[in-house]
Amino acid sequence: MARFNLDNLPKCGAKTRSGKPCQRYGNITNGRCKLHGGHSTGAKTKEGKMVLRTNALLNVFAWHCDKTIYLQIKDSDLEGALIAYLTLIELKDLNSSELKAQVFNVVSQYRIELEMCKYLIAERDGSAALLLIQSALDHYYKDDAYQHLLFHIHAPIYPSPFFQRLTGSNAEFDHQTKLMINADRKKGPFYTGSTRATPGMRAFNKRIKALKSDAKKP
Repeated sequence: MARFNLDNLPKCGAKTRSGKPCQRYGNITNGRCKLHGGHSTGAKTKEGKMVLRTNALLNVFAWHCDKTIYLQIKDSDLEGALIAYLTLIELKDLNSSELKAQVFNVVSQYRIELEMCKYLIAERDGSAALLLIQSALDHYYKDDAYQHLLFHIHAPIYPSPFFQRLTGSNAEFDHQTKLMINADRKKGPFYTGSTRATPGMRAFNKRIKALKSDAKKP
């Protein structure tokens, strides 16, 4: 049985409940922390990171409004979608023998961003843009028989022009119900936390603050 010198082992470093890294050393038998088994690996994929963020939510109502009503798509996600779209424009005239790997690589890197923003891009650049993007996405999905829109329960998607429900999909409803049950279990019913003001309310508060500041000037 291998025995480790504890003086030479690094500290575990896994994130604890308090949010601080674990300071335990490994044990003498296998060199690993008894509580965490080593460093916390965390989520690696974009979908995995989305799941971690939403699973910790306590103010589900504000998050639902941001995601569904205000469509708070990050600038970085929109930028990624545009980079991918412009790259696909350059690739669309390649012959089939050159095409597969390049299109697959673009969609593999920017799949979620394209799904989030494809209807927004189509509104700005026409229906041909949507045909191009969807063709690339389908090319990618068919290879892996993909369950491709599962991430929509965690992140905003620019709405389609038809068949869009304000309340969201059944999957979104089920997911939000689970989040609310989780919040109730942790904080009790009707917990709201520090509710974020709407964009209109933030602009109103900013205007009131400016008026008060002007009124104090001599």
